[in-house]
Amino acid sequence: MRFVKANRKFWFVILLFLGLFGMLFISTYLYITDSSNQDKNTKISVIVYGNNSDRWATLKHGIDQGAADYGAQVNFVTMTEESDYKEQKRLLGREIDNGADGIIIAATDSNAMADAVEKASLTLPVVLIETNVAGVSGLDYLTADNYSMGLNIGRSVILNSEESKKVAVLMENRQRSSIVERFDGFMDSLKYSDYEIDLWEREEDNEDLPQFIQDKLAITRADIVVALDDSTLEAVIDALGTYDAAAEVYGIGSTNKIIHYLDYGIIQSIVFQNEFNMGYLSVQELFKDNKDKVNNYFETEIEFRTINRETMYLPKNQRLIFPIIQ
Repeated sequence: MRFVKANRKFWFVILLFLGLFGMLFISTYLYITDSSNQDKNTKISVIVYGNNSDRWATLKHGIDQGAADYGAQVNFVTMTEESDYKEQKRLLGREIDNGADGIIIAATDSNAMADAVEKASLTLPVVLIETNVAGVSGLDYLTADNYSMGLNIGRSVILNSEESKKVAVLMENRQRSSIVERFDGFMDSLKYSDYEIDLWEREEDNEDLPQFIQDKLAITRADIVVALDDSTLEAVIDALGTYDAAAEVYGIGSTNKIIHYLDYGIIQSIVFQNEFNMGYLSVQELFKDNKDKVNNYFETEIEFRTINRETMYLPKNQRLIFPIIQ
């Protein structure tokens, strides 16, 4: 009899333990599932300047990877014009109205976009990438050291060419703080050199940049052309493709087209930022802000590299140039 009672007591304890374990498992599963569903419902809108989606391919890959890791949805928005701040303001308002939980934005105009970005940051987390906005403090900002990028492209010119040559610098997109900082760095690098520097700036009614470059090359006979962003560097390539000139080309950017012409020796050297990391970290920081429901100020410098035809295939550089196929 005692054996039967002991046996019943044993099985009662076992069943009680299994029941408690089952309840704990179910509650944990429901909690994880609920958290996962909440994450998947987090909508991130990425608004970038320019109308060339290839220019942002590496950044987008980093953002997509971050969104996959954090379980968020991403809407990646480019513009129909290269630098129309009014269009970018409309896109920002549209994404907020459509239910975005957070915004990642590469501002097309540091001054003109300031009020719209500041207003948006009052209602949802905002992360700035590459270019800052004027007069707005407390926003997360991820960028390479733009001044040092300009400094490095200037050093590349000095290391690879004679100081008796004429250097043309394209004055494009100076409404963005990143370009101004790059220009300052470049000019400081050549401050004590003997280069003749020619600043090329278009009139407002001159919309054809490659044609403008062709015309300036014909008139000035510049030996070296420097571009401070992707779209301008691609325009230089287009201009040289239709105009018989032997100008050396240096610039900042790393689109597929730029890498191709660097490999073929048309471009002598480039400086480029790690846009995969920029994209991934922007999602990471935005996700933190979204969970906290506040904008916790965060600024970090993204890695950048200076490469040429000889160094582009070094393993440490390949990893950054071709992150999508690594």
